[in-house]
Amino acid sequence: MDEITDENKPSQMIRVPTPLISAVRELSRLHRQGHTNELLQGLDELILALDWNTTRENTSLSLSTICERLDNLESQLLGDSGSNTKSDNKRIADLEEKVESIAPMIAKFSEAIIHIQNNLNNQPKRSNFYRNNPYQGQAVKIQPLTEDSLSSRLGVSVETIRKEKSNQPPPLFTAWSKRKDTSGIGWEFNQQTGLYHPVN
Repeated sequence: MDEITDENKPSQMIRVPTPLISAVRELSRLHRQGHTNELLQGLDELILALDWNTTRENTSLSLSTICERLDNLESQLLGDSGSNTKSDNKRIADLEEKVESIAPMIAKFSEAIIHIQNNLNNQPKRSNFYRNNPYQGQAVKIQPLTEDSLSSRLGVSVETIRKEKSNQPPPLFTAWSKRKDTSGIGWEFNQQTGLYHPVN
């Protein structure tokens, strides 16, 4: 039995917050065009950047708490002189050590943010056309064509179309018309309608 890969699994229905609907449609369109790996990489980087902002805020709060505690200890030291001086000095030294141990971590976080921002800035910009397009996500249905219309579309004469249709079986005619069509659409003749219909 064939295994279904992640790319071949059927899509899942999920609820999307209203403000994100157009962005999810754009992601879906890019996925269908084969940009799945780039999308996943970009989304991973965005999530990392957003998580980093949260971590940075928490680190900032930790640093401000440490500074506040240092200020309190300093004011106590200036106000008290006596047996508490040794223990206060030890606590200040411990706090200074903790602050110094956090500094390299902050530097690494800063480098990571700069790297992520550079990667995001180097990504190609997407056109606003797709975000504001009211027809986004709607497939354009190509209508059947007459022999004259098909000859214009393929850039050949009506006689050429008749010759190719009569000299080749339908699948080969479809392949021939697909090579000639600027959009890469194959065409087949329908006896009932007398028109040429697009073939996917």
